Amino acid sequence: MINTFLYPDSITYLIVKLCVLFLAVLLYLMITATPVT
Repeated sequence: MINTFLYPDSITYLIVKLCVLFLAVLLYLMITATPVT
């Protein structure tokens, strides 16, 4: 189960990568939108 999860061509790996990318962009937008004090 762990090996199939780590396969680069796995659909689960693709979904996880997209989720991480989305969270990274969302975090970046939150940081840039918040006025730095």
